[in-house]
Order: sequence, then structure tokens, then C-alpha cells
Amino acid sequence: MNGKFKRPSFKKRPKNKDEQLTENVRKNDIEELELNSEENEKEFKLFFNEVLSKLPKKTSSIINSTYDKTKGQAEKILADSKEKYEAIFDEFLVGVDEEVRKKAYATIHAATLTAAIIGCSPISFSDAILLVPVQLTMMARLHKLFGQSWSKNMASALSKELIVVGLGRSAVGNLMKLVPGVGTVAGAAVNGAVASTITGTLGWITVKMLNDGEDIFDDLTSFRGQFDILFKTLRESNKSKK
Repeated sequence: MNGKFKRPSFKKRPKNKDEQLTENVRKNDIEELELNSEENEKEFKLFFNEVLSKLPKKTSSIINSTYDKTKGQAEKILADSKEKYEAIFDEFLVGVDEEVRKKAYATIHAATLTAAIIGCSPISFSDAILLVPVQLTMMARLHKLFGQSWSKNMASALSKELIVVGLGRSAVGNLMKLVPGVGTVAGAAVNGAVASTITGTLGWITVKMLNDGEDIFDDLTSFRGQFDILFKTLRESNKSKK
């Protein structure tokens, strides 16, 4: 013996078929998630820029000037709400084709993120009105997904309804934005969450009604009723998980 320690060599055990299959499935899932993430980001940018082009220049400028900060806040809000609301939306959307749901999700995600960014922006008493272009753009795209017509007249007819839906629920956050010392931080937390929840609720109701063959404009009573039920369910879920 020369006194040197010889490190034992270990041969890596070959993976069996089940282990290899599991690993391949995981790789495919990761690749699909990354691809979906890229597609969702691309969809968001297109959606966000389209909405900004419909807002007053001064408002767009304010939103752009705080974009990095508010987008970060908005993404946290959406991550939190997804965990809380996913099961509720799954139950609500029974009967909607999975592929259609995936395509709708990209549009609704872009809309809710845009709505949350606007809700987090330091613009007092304007959130509900500013959300209307977000919601109308979302609903127009969802109608197109289902092969249904959408016109400026239809959008105009729905605008007042959307403002009424948004105003009452965003009032608390707007008031908090005006309180010295509390200002935009607490106000943004309220409005970003409310804005995204309202927008997401409207989006999935639109998907469900279109999937069920209901016309939102012919049956606004059903539209309002389904919104109130779903929004209340989401709100109760939010309270129970705090």
C-alpha cells in the first residue's frame, strides 16, 4: 500500500421507466409553465398599451411614471387572489371547455393585472371610471374568442353599468388615498385588490354567459345577479382566509 486513500467509485443507477416518465412529465410541465408565462406577459403588454391609449394623456403619464412600483404591487395582489379564488372560479366555470378557459385566462389575467396597476396608482376618485376601458377591452376580446360580435354601441350601452359596479366598491380605497400619512400605500392596497377582483369577476361571468349562450345585453338582470353572487362569494372567501 502506498498510504493513499482511493475514493470508491459509485455508478449512477439507471432510471427505470416510471422514474424517467415522471421526470419527462415534470420537464414538460415546467416548459409549458414558462411558455404560458411568456405568452401571458406578451398578452399583458399588448393589452396594457391598448388600454393606456384610450385613457387621457395626463392619466396615462401618471400610470407610466409609477409603473415599476405599481406593477410589483399588482403582481403580489394577483398571486394572492389566485390562491384564494382558484377553486371558486373552477366551480363557477363547470362546463367551459379547458382550452377555451386557457385562452380566456390570458385575456382576463392581462385585464386584472392592468386593473390592479390602475388601482394602485395615485389617482384619487377616478379608479372606477378608469377601469371601464380595461373591462370593455377585456369583454370585447372575450366576445371575439367565442365568435360573437362586439361594437362601440354595445360598449357604450354597458359603460354606465360598469361604472355603477365599480364606484361603490372602490370608494373606501379612494378616500384612504386622500388621508395624510396613509395616502397611497393603504389606498393602493385596497383599490388594487378591489379593482382586480371586480375585473376578474366580470371577465369570468362574461365567459360563462357566452359559453351558456346568454346575451349580456339582452339579459342585464342575469349579468348583475351573477356578478353580485360571485363577487360576494369571493369577498367571503377573502375574509375567511385572512
